[in-house]
Amino acid sequence: MSKTSLRRSAARLALAAAAAAAVTVTVAPAGASADPLVTQPGELVVNGGAEQGTTGWSGTANLKAMPYVATGYPVAKLVGPSGAIGTFDSGTYALNVNAQASEDASQVIDLTPSAASIDAGKVTAHMSAYLGGMDVQNDRGGVTYEFLGVGGQTLGTQVLAAPMASDRGNVSGAVFREATATLPVGTRSVKVIAQFTVEYGVNNGFVDNVSLTLDAPPSELTVTHTSDAAGPILDGQVVNYTVTLTNTGGQPIAVDRALALAGVLDDADLVSGPTSSDGALVVNGAGDLFGINGTLAPGQTVTVVYSVVTKPYADQGDHNLVAVLADPANLPAGVPGSCTGLGDCLEVATADTAAVPMVNAAVAGVVAAAVLAGGGVYMFTRRRKSTTA
Repeated sequence: MSKTSLRRSAARLALAAAAAAAVTVTVAPAGASADPLVTQPGELVVNGGAEQGTTGWSGTANLKAMPYVATGYPVAKLVGPSGAIGTFDSGTYALNVNAQASEDASQVIDLTPSAASIDAGKVTAHMSAYLGGMDVQNDRGGVTYEFLGVGGQTLGTQVLAAPMASDRGNVSGAVFREATATLPVGTRSVKVIAQFTVEYGVNNGFVDNVSLTLDAPPSELTVTHTSDAAGPILDGQVVNYTVTLTNTGGQPIAVDRALALAGVLDDADLVSGPTSSDGALVVNGAGDLFGINGTLAPGQTVTVVYSVVTKPYADQGDHNLVAVLADPANLPAGVPGSCTGLGDCLEVATADTAAVPMVNAAVAGVVAAAVLAGGGVYMFTRRRKSTTA
């Protein structure tokens, strides 16, 4: 094989090694169902069932906690267009306006703790309420949710429509309404408005169990670990490494990774890093072991970079640079000689750049004598050998 062919073959092998250098690990399974938002789990409406009187609500002095009764009005009966269809968990009270007027009561729920998830466009709001009225009257209760931006501007609305008497089958009771919507990007609060509409006389509309909960897809961490080396690498060559960590899920994720460089620093010296591109992840440690810790917001990417320079071949250990990124509990023992059996691992071999002597001393003497005697011209070639550990 010609020298040109050898060089081309070596180049193809180097490209293949470089292509295999990136390792991607997915921590959470893709397509997992949404979970309660970790920053604001559970029910967000304060006193949506009026069990603490009118606590949490404002906007009208006529708002009251109206007790349910066994007979008469209001009654804790679940109804629909065909009339009564069952009961619901009503507690003792419902919200009502004690006035001969249509009035609203409201509360504003701060969502800034969940801003990162909301702005990733992955937060779902679940809204529901029991909306009631009396017999054939069209006095009715409804609920509107207004999604507000940082300046209080309305970014979107969701209405739980107040049922007319026909929606209740012309009997006293409450209709269950619910809706689900993705929170608009930029939402920082939700204004929940309980609306009491009167058609005749004293307002008999009521609302109960007003609810707002949030969820988002679970956190999902993608990690890539790459180097710019296309081995075998030479003495004194600088190798640059990049660890890229991205949260592709809908909720914040805690990061706890260990970067083990024992398999690298037996053959090379650390010349820079590891350093993080963002304060969300902190790199700490010394020697050949470092920790990468912190929290990534949904959609956030942080890189950690470090560089090494290879030692002279004679000063190297096993002539194979092995970098391991792992859970601290799964670090390999000792100095790994290869990536075999290790998950997120990079390895690249070094090259023996020492030239093989042209000829030994005894042969050199014979050749010199032959040349002096006019015995002809001799061509000497150097050979370079490459080894991989």
